[in-house]
Amino acid sequence: MIREIRSDRDLAAHAEVWSAISPRDAVSADFVQGKLAREPERLYLLAEDGDRVIGCGLASGSSRAGRKFVLVGVIPDRRRRGLGSELLERCLAHAQSLGGEAAVSFVWEDCAESLAFAAHHGFTEYERGAEYIVELDGKPAPPPPPGIEIVEIVPEHYAGAYEIWLEGASDAPSADESSPMPYERWLSETGAKELVLVAVEAGEVVGFAALEDRNRAEGAAGNDLTTVRRSHRRRGIAEALKREQLARAAELGYLTVVTGQHEENVGMRHLNEKLGYRPLPATIMVRRALG
Repeated sequence: MIREIRSDRDLAAHAEVWSAISPRDAVSADFVQGKLAREPERLYLLAEDGDRVIGCGLASGSSRAGRKFVLVGVIPDRRRRGLGSELLERCLAHAQSLGGEAAVSFVWEDCAESLAFAAHHGFTEYERGAEYIVELDGKPAPPPPPGIEIVEIVPEHYAGAYEIWLEGASDAPSADESSPMPYERWLSETGAKELVLVAVEAGEVVGFAALEDRNRAEGAAGNDLTTVRRSHRRRGIAEALKREQLARAAELGYLTVVTGQHEENVGMRHLNEKLGYRPLPATIMVRRALG
C-alpha cells in the first residue's frame, strides 16, 4: 500500500527508510519535519507491506522556478516489482500539480540500478556534481585575512548575503538556466540552517557559508553553499569561511561534513581537497519534462 504521510511518526518512518536505502544521503526525522513545515505543499509517501515500511517517495519545489524535485526509494528485497514506478508516478503527478514544467532528481554514478531506473522513466543527465566528505578534527580555525571578520548572520546581513548568494548561484557552472530562488524562500531556507556565517569587511557582507543539519544523531552535516562577492575573490575569504564552518561544526557535535559542487568548479574542488575533504562518487543530476 502507498499512502501519504499523516503524522510525525510517519515522517520519522520516511526518514528512517530513506536513510536505510541511501545511507550516503541519510536524514533525520527533524530534517524531514523541518522541510515540510517550511514547504507544506510537499508530498511525502510511504509504501508499506503490513507493518513494514518498504519504500518512500518525495515531491517538492526546488531552488529554481518551474523545476520540481522528485525522489523515490525501495528497499532492496522489494525492487523490480513495479513499486518504484508506482511511487514515481505519484510523485510526478504531484510535481505537475505544483506548476512544475520539469522534474529533477539525482543518482550516484556508482549505482547502476538507479541509473537504469531513471533512464527507463525518461530522465536524462544534465550535469554532474563532485561531492566530498571530511571527518572533523575539532581544531580551531586560523584568523581570517586582514580586515575580514567572520560572524554568524543577523537580519542586517540578509540583503547583502542574498546578493552574494545570487552571484554564487549564477556563477556556478550549470546546465540549468531557470530562475533562481526568490528572496522570501531564500530567507526561509536560510533561517532554518544549522549555522550561517558571513564574512564582513568594513560593514559590508562579502562572503557567505551555510551549514545544514542532515542527521544529528549520526553527526552528519552538509555544507549548503560557500561563496564570496566577485570583487573580493582570490583573497582567501572562501577558505577562511570554510575553516570557520568546520571548526564550529565540530563544536556543535558534528563528526562529518559533506560538500558538493559542479565537477567543472576546479577551484572549489582544489580548496576542498586542501581542507582534507576526500571525494565521493559523483552525483548525477537528471531531469524529464512534466505533462
